[in-house]
Amino acid sequence: MTRHLLRALVLSATLGAPLAAQRGGAAPRAPLAWHLTPATLATSCRDAIARTKHTVAALAAKPNAPGALVRIEHAMAGLQNALGGHVFLYNVSTDAAMRDSSTACSQWLTNFGVEIGADPGVYAAAVRALRNSAAPAADRQLATVYAEQGRHNGAALDSALRAKTTAMLQRLADVQRDFNVALGADSTHITLSKLETEGLSPQFLAGLKPEGERFAARVDESTIGDFLRTERYSDARRRFSVAYFNRGGQANIARLKQAVALRDSLAHLFGFPTWAAYQLDVKMAKTPERVLAFLDKVDGGLLPKARDELARLTPLAEADMLRAPLNAWDISFYNEQLRRTRYAVDAEQVRQYFPVDHVVRQVMNIYQELLGVRFVEVTPADAWAPDVRQFTVKNAAGGATLGVLYLDLFPRENKYGHFADFSLTNTRRLAGGTRDVPYNAIVGNWPKGAPGKPATLTHGDVVTFFHEFGHAMSAMCDASPYVTTGSGYLRQDFVEALSQMLENWMWQPAILARVTKHVATGEPMPDSLAQRIIALKHFTDGVNWTGQAFYASYDMTLHASGPDVDPSALWPALQKKLTVNPPIPGTIPAAGFGHLMSGYDAGYYGYLWSLVYAQDLFTRFEKEGVMNPKTGRAYRDIILAPGAVEEPDVLLRRFLGRSLSYDAFFRNVGIAAP
Repeated sequence: MTRHLLRALVLSATLGAPLAAQRGGAAPRAPLAWHLTPATLATSCRDAIARTKHTVAALAAKPNAPGALVRIEHAMAGLQNALGGHVFLYNVSTDAAMRDSSTACSQWLTNFGVEIGADPGVYAAAVRALRNSAAPAADRQLATVYAEQGRHNGAALDSALRAKTTAMLQRLADVQRDFNVALGADSTHITLSKLETEGLSPQFLAGLKPEGERFAARVDESTIGDFLRTERYSDARRRFSVAYFNRGGQANIARLKQAVALRDSLAHLFGFPTWAAYQLDVKMAKTPERVLAFLDKVDGGLLPKARDELARLTPLAEADMLRAPLNAWDISFYNEQLRRTRYAVDAEQVRQYFPVDHVVRQVMNIYQELLGVRFVEVTPADAWAPDVRQFTVKNAAGGATLGVLYLDLFPRENKYGHFADFSLTNTRRLAGGTRDVPYNAIVGNWPKGAPGKPATLTHGDVVTFFHEFGHAMSAMCDASPYVTTGSGYLRQDFVEALSQMLENWMWQPAILARVTKHVATGEPMPDSLAQRIIALKHFTDGVNWTGQAFYASYDMTLHASGPDVDPSALWPALQKKLTVNPPIPGTIPAAGFGHLMSGYDAGYYGYLWSLVYAQDLFTRFEKEGVMNPKTGRAYRDIILAPGAVEEPDVLLRRFLGRSLSYDAFFRNVGIAAP
């Protein structure tokens, strides 16, 4: 669950397709990247970069000219909003040649972004703008971000060293992109006997392909949860888990090692002891030591609960002749058995209440009421694949167009393999009071329905969708004047808070009644079942949150240990220390840990860190009502509309009327407050 910004390493947030300026309720002009050929996409990409390079060079040559930084910002934003659709396509296009062309465009754009981030003239313009204490808050924040990025990309270094770091940053971007392209193209599968398919969900069975007397099962994000919950045979669960945690292969481990070494060298050249210290310098947490202390508290506080959660599964496993301690691939299955037997919650029964079309419609209705927006479906959709849906997002009051939202929710070959919100373009204020409108795409991998049956979701799937929808709404409600002061530039250890807070809606009985509709009867979920689901909210908090603390600690340790750290050896060493999940022999999970190569390097801790802000923000909705339109409007105006113009603590204080408290976070994760 993440907001995927498609951002270059530095100032260019590779985000866009050409947009007409919008005023009032005018219909936005759709991005046209989907209609290009691979050759014309490449040509338009090169030409747009060349034009912008010429423009920015002329402006950077006169950094002391009044308004130089703002003009540079508009030039870069125009490029971002011209090529975001181009570089997005390598994640989702059904055409291999188009994916290749998109990948090349992404490389060119990233390389140019690195050059701009390291440009002494751009940096000088930012420093000059910072001296203007009378400038509006947005202009001061714009200068702050450019100065931070310039400092972090070598703009203050001498020319020889700057050329070296620029080349290294460009190489790092290439390695990261190659990692994710390889992961997206991974077609891993295992084969199952007929006996091993008995008991699997109808939705999973629909995706199996016959191979002689056996059946091929796709191994990816869209299938692992369903399979491990319902597969009756431990050896089949083992084979699936081994295959899943080897996705990306040794080639991706080699790329990760290369990235870690490049990052460490860059950190030293920029004057930082480690890449972790370099990254945290511009985040709320500030130091690796502070992050690790926070993670240790979370992990230490929850390990006893995790051990208890595992122990309660032992009798169920022993009845199946499995000995303690349980293997990692068996935990989901026996948790599901316990839910069914002790709590009378059957995941397959639950998903019958979450048909996809109804969930999507009701989630939109909730956001419409809460934030004062309206969704109008565009048919036929102008998109990159046949099953993508397109919506125009309008302001409920007055009908002004706020943006465009795409939903690409089902798996395809060579498609981005996780669930995320992609910002294709960002909003910004133009001359005369008009705005560019944002284009966002929520990209997911829900399993398709069995033949003749609607696709249905787990409750966890719905929570994830509501979360990602929150990211998209942050973009739609952004009213900041510049791309670089907008929602795409929130501090990374705060950006998840806005969507994490909204996950709380999917644990409210009244909301569950709205988003559920039984596929056979059309009835909403009974309150008795909803209450049992809610009672299970913290059912596996120990295992889940120690797992999150482990991922974050792995990331932070990997980037604070120098260039010679072994990613594959570090994983089981930390996993044994920080979790109750035993490592799976013969696997290389880091090869598929996409966050490490997608902008969350030395940043994964942000999911836990931002949860502190999320749960504290939610306390106002708890008091005033989760569907209170006045509170929702205050949230939109105070938290979402400013984008990144002001720091997170300022926004939170304005919304809550007080400073940050950890109390709600500790209650949520089950830790005694200090």
